[in-house]
Amino acid sequence: MSAGATLPDWVGAPLGTLDEASILASARRSSGKEDWGDEVFRGALRNLVEATGSAPLTGFGRVMLRQTWIKAVENRLAWQAWVKAHPSVADVKVERPVFVLGFPRTGTTAMQNLMALDPSRRALQFWELTSPVPQSEDKAADEARRIAWVSRQLKVAYAVAPEMGEVHYIAADTYEECWPLFANTFAVMNFDFQSGIPAVGDYFMSQHDMVHAYREYRALLQLLLFQRPAGNLVLKCPEHLWFLDALLEVFPDACVVWTHRDPYDAVASYCSLISMQWRNLYGRFDPKVVGRHIEDRFLLGVERAMEARARCARPGQIYDVPFHRTVEEPEQVIRDVCAHFGLPIGADSDEQVRAWVAHERADKRGRHVYDAARYGVDRDRVHERFAAYIKAYDIRL
Repeated sequence: MSAGATLPDWVGAPLGTLDEASILASARRSSGKEDWGDEVFRGALRNLVEATGSAPLTGFGRVMLRQTWIKAVENRLAWQAWVKAHPSVADVKVERPVFVLGFPRTGTTAMQNLMALDPSRRALQFWELTSPVPQSEDKAADEARRIAWVSRQLKVAYAVAPEMGEVHYIAADTYEECWPLFANTFAVMNFDFQSGIPAVGDYFMSQHDMVHAYREYRALLQLLLFQRPAGNLVLKCPEHLWFLDALLEVFPDACVVWTHRDPYDAVASYCSLISMQWRNLYGRFDPKVVGRHIEDRFLLGVERAMEARARCARPGQIYDVPFHRTVEEPEQVIRDVCAHFGLPIGADSDEQVRAWVAHERADKRGRHVYDAARYGVDRDRVHERFAAYIKAYDIRL
């Protein structure tokens, strides 16, 4: 159990009050702003409040969720105010973005970083994903202030879960998953993964307007490109698997790179990663419940993605990359991806790729040790359940 999760439960009241009206009022009060745009996000927020209402959260868990949700509303309020003051943001083009998707732990981080080496493309850094809205017109001072704020938040996160750096190291300037942008719409599958509450994800997959969520996500990408232009964005988020149909509707010119790995390895490794969030929310929990939830969710995600690919994707719009190729021949993989989509690639691409692969990472391969049995993840069962996916993409087992 983490030190943060053992805080006395009295901290949860009123700081950990989880109700829609209080969260919205707190965000308006702290930001001094009133307009958060349309009200679609409130359906997702209301579902989160209702779904977590009976969950056995620690006081620390309630405080963490409340502050996360207030920050999301604050971002919405700041975003709407910035767009009103800078209407030309709406004219920024998001052209042929590269989306790296696939199960977590399948090489998506490496693929995003390698694709972003070319100066014509850029990925999004953690500080701009979590603090996407400028706070002043002084660009340099504003970015320094936002980076400092994010760095302080990361220090707190590492204090609560110090082993996080070995599983997946994050700094203010590392390229990261873009799900924090979706947090501003409250339509985030990560909320489901980290809580284990099926009602959270079920709502997104069956009731919430995810096309609207992707349109808001696109508007936030326009805001980020307005601040720091680029030819192509390189975006990474495993959650796109669950909503590939919405992604392709909003980004019809998307270049999609789908990474693949033995689902047994992906499920087991991700259980180890996400269990740190379960620990923060619940203190004590049954690891096998984590395993069942993640295995079920991953299976549903890949089934939804395969169906959406068959229905929605244009021929050649999705390029498949096995995990072992990224590990064994990264230079060739990047050349192949760029050739497939007709993306620019520099003459020194191979040298850049080799340099990136050789650099020392805090979460380098081998430091993250996980025990599949602890989470009840059985190799034979996973291979049987994911048989259609394994066969369709000739997954190396």
